[in-house]
Amino acid sequence: MVVVHADLGRVEWASTRELAELQARLAGVPRFEVVQAKGADLLDRVEIRYGKLRAKAKEEARERGEDPSTAKVAPAWPSSSARWCTPDAKRGPIRTLYTRLTAELAHLGRPVRILECIGQRAAESRQRAKLAGVEINRQASNGKRHITTWRPIHGWSDRRVWREIARSRLPYHPAYDWGNRRLSCVFCVLGCTSDLVNGARRVPELAAAYARVEITVGADFKAGLSMREIIRRAQVLEAAEGPAARPPAGTAMAAIVGQAVTAKYRRRQAAVYGLGGLISRLRRSEGGSHHTNTHYY
Repeated sequence: MVVVHADLGRVEWASTRELAELQARLAGVPRFEVVQAKGADLLDRVEIRYGKLRAKAKEEARERGEDPSTAKVAPAWPSSSARWCTPDAKRGPIRTLYTRLTAELAHLGRPVRILECIGQRAAESRQRAKLAGVEINRQASNGKRHITTWRPIHGWSDRRVWREIARSRLPYHPAYDWGNRRLSCVFCVLGCTSDLVNGARRVPELAAAYARVEITVGADFKAGLSMREIIRRAQVLEAAEGPAARPPAGTAMAAIVGQAVTAKYRRRQAAVYGLGGLISRLRRSEGGSHHTNTHYY
């Protein structure tokens, strides 16, 4: 078994990689791999993409005999209908691991079979609800390897997820306790508004970087919601409430499965894994994620 984490660099919550590696170790999986897209990160890619789209729009305007300076440029930001960020930053780099694993098992003398285990759930979005629990990953498969995608928790509710976390005693990231519903990129174009505002309060320098790219590409980060507006809402909350609070460990779990289950989880976690000090260090960092970018094979 191999655990692979797709490192998204500065755009993901800090300590994501460290938490994923810790979870793998505590789960008894000795091989932990990290993959990352080469070259530019997400924000840089948005600017590069904008440059290409702008050049294309101008050229097409010239061909039509129109003024290229008035050409309309297609959106450079990823969106629900154009999620180019996922194949660029996650699927593509993860497939490089498939290639390495296939080479390692070449002595078998037959196509290698890989089962990719992904924590996507139907309750997370309408798009994910349409996904199958098990399917052949034809895009990643070839003559040397057969890839099957398995989504073992696809039908799980939020409550069942939290009960399983409590049973496993594995740590989850404190950003959930800080109010986030989902985690991956700090500012995911598919994230809910409250998660985005929470990110702007806790990682203001990254929010400012997104706002600068908005100016460069001349388009809002998210249709109908600019990063400038997200930052404004974050500043309003800061003025009214003071710096973003860090609720006690277990706050998110307790809200779903109750205080008694959460208290038992915390006690068993400390007794079995001795994680008190390490989790405290994670909580002092500005964020992190689990599940979304980390896959099991």
